[in-house]
Amino acid sequence: MASLAGCDPPAPGPEPAGAPAASAPGLATSIQVKTFPDSVSFVLSATNTGAEPVALTFPSGQSFDFTVLQGEREVWSWARGRMFTQAVRSEMLAPGETRSWEASWRPEPGLRGRLTARGRLTALGVSAERSTYFDLP
Repeated sequence: MASLAGCDPPAPGPEPAGAPAASAPGLATSIQVKTFPDSVSFVLSATNTGAEPVALTFPSGQSFDFTVLQGEREVWSWARGRMFTQAVRSEMLAPGETRSWEASWRPEPGLRGRLTARGRLTALGVSAERSTYFDLP
């Protein structure tokens, strides 16, 4: 059975220390985490809540990253070991438009307990990062 964490409205309890509560003006972000018996899936969403289009400029082919932390120790990063094109590109979000980025992870056997999932956009000049707690039974 899957469990879901980090939906808006946020799950009970505070976000992890250092997790930004807000994004760029006019850009609302959320993170969702679903746990399954052998994997975890992540969805980072960004919605343009303003009346004007929002430009997201990326310095490479990477648009996002997800990391998982156990305490202060990083146990997984989606982008680690991947290669991305080195070309600047832009994406526009129209007013009211939502864009989502997804990834999945297979935890190492024996990894258990409370973990922190962090999702962030890699757009230039945009602070768009969200974190939430989730549990591996």
